[in-house]
Amino acid sequence: MATPKKIIITGGLGFIFSHVTEYFVKKGWNVIVIDNESAGSHPEIVDDSFTYHKMNVCDRKVIDLIRDEKPEYVIHAAAISDVDYSIREPYKTLEENITANLNLFEACRELPSLKKFLYISTDEVYGECEHPKKEHEIIFPRNPYSCSKAVGSIMRYAYDNTYPDLLDKTAETRFCNVFGPRQDTRKIMPLIKHSLETGEPIPVHNDGKGYREYIYIKNIPPAVELVLEKGNRTYNITQNDGFTVRDLIDRVEKVTGKKVNTFPEKRPGMDMKYQMDFSRIKDELGWKPLYTFDEGLKEYFAS
Repeated sequence: MATPKKIIITGGLGFIFSHVTEYFVKKGWNVIVIDNESAGSHPEIVDDSFTYHKMNVCDRKVIDLIRDEKPEYVIHAAAISDVDYSIREPYKTLEENITANLNLFEACRELPSLKKFLYISTDEVYGECEHPKKEHEIIFPRNPYSCSKAVGSIMRYAYDNTYPDLLDKTAETRFCNVFGPRQDTRKIMPLIKHSLETGEPIPVHNDGKGYREYIYIKNIPPAVELVLEKGNRTYNITQNDGFTVRDLIDRVEKVTGKKVNTFPEKRPGMDMKYQMDFSRIKDELGWKPLYTFDEGLKEYFAS
């Protein structure tokens, strides 16, 4: 019987990566999660199906932990990811996210067992998008959160180029807005769902003109596995299902037959449009999403 592949996932209890954790467990991998159970985490999924270390990845002890575990694969997803919080607390957001990035790259650069280190980023590193951005285009982050993620993107280039043991062993994904079960109400989809269930009005930033692309959570774990197995570059992950907030609300109202109550609010420094080109992961790695946007939307609001 083959030895299970060994993977470490930082932030493996968070909204997106709790699903990834469970996916790799079901695939028979030896999964190790490092998470500090910050806002939006799901410690209720912790059981004996994977190894769990409660730790903040800003702690330098994480370097020794990773080296001692000798994983073949490392996914670094842990981060302060709330844009509004990053605007209120830029120092803490930048300090923690950048320190975490540094610790993970340092842990992986002297890891003989390593086959792939995957850094998880976001479409927000591109800044305002006047066209669908390709991976080779300039990144231009315009809020503290996206700035902290862009630093990790630059670190990946620097470490991959500088340290021979990491050459062609790193990759990066940039997700558009992911939605699905376990997402907390700081994000737009669960905020809308909460409003439909309670009647409470939700804030609509900057007249609802902000345009984002959306992808259902169940498309993410197979895409992550594909990049781990075959990728060694940066890959945009989206389906180009983009909507303004107003259009998104209208679409949800049509699907559910219910009215979403809203009130206007301003967000300083808000980028009005994110959009990405995903031809690289599609053409080079053969990625095919399992769910369309509409299929994901219907399943999410029916649950």
